[in-house]
Amino acid sequence: MEERDAAAGNAKGGARWKTVTGSAAFATAVFALGYSCTGTSAPTAVSAGPPVKIAVQTPEQPNARGKLPQDRTRPSTAPCATVVRPAGWSRLENAKRGDSSWRSSFDADTDTVAGYLDHVSAACGDTLALHLSGYVSSASVTAYRMGWYGGAGGRVVWSSSHVPVSASPTKNSGSPTYTVEASWPVAERIEVTPAWTPGYYLLVVRAGPHDAGDAIPLIIRDDSAGNGAAGTGSSPLLLQASVLTYQAYNNYGRYSLYYGPKDQSAKRSDRSRVASFDRPYNGDGYRAPFLYDIPLEQEAEKLGLDVDCTTDIDVDERPSQVAAHKGLLVGGHSEYWTRRMYDAALYARDNGTNIGFFGANEIYWHARLEPAPSGPDRRMAVYRSANEDPLAKPDPSQATVLWDSPQLQMPEASIVGPAYGELGADGGAFRVLQPDSWIFAGTGVVKDQELKNSLGGEYDTVKNIAATPPDIDVIAAAPIVFNGQSTMATMSYYTDPSGAGVFAGGMTYWDCQMARMCGDRPVDPQTANLLAAMTDNVLRVYAAGPAGRRYPSAHRPAPTAQALISTAPAQSDVGIGPPKPSDG
Repeated sequence: MEERDAAAGNAKGGARWKTVTGSAAFATAVFALGYSCTGTSAPTAVSAGPPVKIAVQTPEQPNARGKLPQDRTRPSTAPCATVVRPAGWSRLENAKRGDSSWRSSFDADTDTVAGYLDHVSAACGDTLALHLSGYVSSASVTAYRMGWYGGAGGRVVWSSSHVPVSASPTKNSGSPTYTVEASWPVAERIEVTPAWTPGYYLLVVRAGPHDAGDAIPLIIRDDSAGNGAAGTGSSPLLLQASVLTYQAYNNYGRYSLYYGPKDQSAKRSDRSRVASFDRPYNGDGYRAPFLYDIPLEQEAEKLGLDVDCTTDIDVDERPSQVAAHKGLLVGGHSEYWTRRMYDAALYARDNGTNIGFFGANEIYWHARLEPAPSGPDRRMAVYRSANEDPLAKPDPSQATVLWDSPQLQMPEASIVGPAYGELGADGGAFRVLQPDSWIFAGTGVVKDQELKNSLGGEYDTVKNIAATPPDIDVIAAAPIVFNGQSTMATMSYYTDPSGAGVFAGGMTYWDCQMARMCGDRPVDPQTANLLAAMTDNVLRVYAAGPAGRRYPSAHRPAPTAQALISTAPAQSDVGIGPPKPSDG
């Protein structure tokens, strides 16, 4: 996600901070205990309990590169969680009555009442704990399943009208990790029944009947043995919700993995090193599901394709699930990956699983999962500097640094194809280079046709490095000038000897443009239609099996960046960017 957007997210998150400081004097007794109250605090303060402590950090277990790591958790054994769904279940699900009222929560991110769940995913038979705090005594909570539903985009599965809301402060561990953790009491326990069809959910919390509502993302897993072993799900496609990236950009409590209240610059000295899932989403972390993941899931169900959903954390816990599917779908911005996620994707690709990266800046930072008092895998550590990471000195492979760093030497290009380019390129358009590519089938595009206003946010580019797949096909590219230097963004496709196909969209705004749901960013209608058609081609082919068996790739490089710039129909078709700041 763009650093400028992250800064804007901090500014927007200020609404929540202002309400806290306004009640700070009232809560002096709590703050005097030495806690930094950095999140929403309702008018009546309560005892905060012990401060956050980050005493021990957990190293990742060693694993040979590309070998499948052993699962460290087991799928649910509840009878309703293990029912194999029949082929075509998505069409039946999406024939149900839809409800579009979830859309109002897109830009809500309010401070009246906020909440979080004790797990990022659940299966039928599980019970979720919902934690709320705010300025009202009760709130309504509505669970929407995301999908197509005739264009409504979601349907109501469950609701509760009078959930009690506490007035609870938020704690901060202080130096060196600046971990913000809410640890609020449980407001409601929610039973996941068979009515909760597996998929991507938003739980929308509303302080009043006309409130836009604050959304909490949740994945309901299919833990059946439909694809072979227990927990592999019933569908050919698997969408991986990028919850680690959501959390990295989450600045609830004034701290994200990018910024803290004392430093809004690229120096990033004042920021979290360990982020907690025990807090609401705020700022760019709040908006990420709407922009990057939900549109992709909705497009797949619009086509009637069956898709299972998982999360980064679930893949780390049970990496075997990825290779059980014919295609892995990764949304617009999946920047933070653990080592077990990396090896699971590499293993799956090497064994015929297609991968679609419908975004950019993918697999960029190494993250480690940590336990919290609330349970396992509720914190993520990203120090960014090996010198700061307490586990990196004895074992450089533990360093939470860039994947292509000297400590790790596992560049994202090894899986994605392209590598990270830059961020902040304003304007510009991707240009079709290979109209005969199967990804453009049925679209009617011609060579040099442009996707107007398509470039934005962060982008990837195919680089001539050792990790670049030799048969990569650059099907489209966008010319860019960054601080006077010529460069480009790319869309690409390559195939693995296993037959797997790997597509990389090359821009973070792919999904939201396709859905015309990019907030204040204008979306060109023709570009949106073309991106949707390309996505449909990829999803249909991926659901049928290894794409490389039907569509093997051949090395077709892009023209030089200067050639793309000099032949641009208009100056507005060339992206313009500032000097590169610190890594995204």
